[in-house]
Amino acid sequence: MYHEYMRWIAVLIIGSSLVFTVSVYAAEAIISPLPDPTPILLPKVAAKPLVSFGDLLSAIPDTGVVLSAAAAATPTPTLMPTPTETPVASPTPTLATRTARKKPWTITLLGDSMIDTLGPIGSGLAGRLNTIYPNATFTIINHGVGAENIDSGLRRLTNSYSYLGLGRNSVVSEKPDVVVVESFGYNPYPLPDINDALTTHWLRLAAIVDTIRRELPETKIVIAATIAPNWDTFGDGAPNISMSPEGKRTKVEEIDKYIENTIAFAKSQGIPLADAYHPSLDIKGNGKPVFINPGDHIHYSDSGRTLFSQTIAGAILTNSLLE
Repeated sequence: MYHEYMRWIAVLIIGSSLVFTVSVYAAEAIISPLPDPTPILLPKVAAKPLVSFGDLLSAIPDTGVVLSAAAAATPTPTLMPTPTETPVASPTPTLATRTARKKPWTITLLGDSMIDTLGPIGSGLAGRLNTIYPNATFTIINHGVGAENIDSGLRRLTNSYSYLGLGRNSVVSEKPDVVVVESFGYNPYPLPDINDALTTHWLRLAAIVDTIRRELPETKIVIAATIAPNWDTFGDGAPNISMSPEGKRTKVEEIDKYIENTIAFAKSQGIPLADAYHPSLDIKGNGKPVFINPGDHIHYSDSGRTLFSQTIAGAILTNSLLE
């Protein structure tokens, strides 16, 4: 009896173990998911476009259309480049007019070919001044003589002379109200020592100023610095001028020193300065080609004449010489 009892207990234990094993296996089958036979799709990486976004913007015309609210709410909107606004031109600022202390004015320009090539009316100088002083009239007298240094300019103040077959009065005999004295830097002294040359140039500038003040005590004086030359092209195309690259560089450096000497003189004497030299330099200190005549690479282009004329008008205006 005892043995029979123990046999049934053993059967029950074995049966329970089998049930537990099956249950555990079934549970594991439920907890551990079966591998998904469907492959995982990775997002495709778009290849780098052959056309840049900037190119796309330039290729698509700007229609000026603004997307409506309904279009913006579309579930899959089409990406469009942001329309660029058409720039609206700002109105040209108008300078306030001023009143000159009298009606007729005579302005004399004294210098070398950098004055001569401004033309008989100083590249529109009278018109520029008349815009600011509508109650006045302006006569421009050009006393520029090509290929002459500052000694010639000093003589022209008090002596009549001839230029291009025409007889000319002395500057002081015409009793100008304003005399603009240019640097004469493009016609330097033929002296071997640049320091001696610049000292002589300074003294001649002083002599010109003293002569004007003595002969015409009411006349206003403006010292003018012309545009900078370019050392890469100086003289290219000009008749009878041929320079090596080193020769161009040397000549331009000499001219620059005379113009800078003129600027220093004006500042030291407290004389109104029309400085077109510094605005005409590039970041390397070379003359900007835009202001230089492409025919001879010495004198003005139209832009250069305009710059110089505007600079002279600006000096007259800034220093209230007509008021």
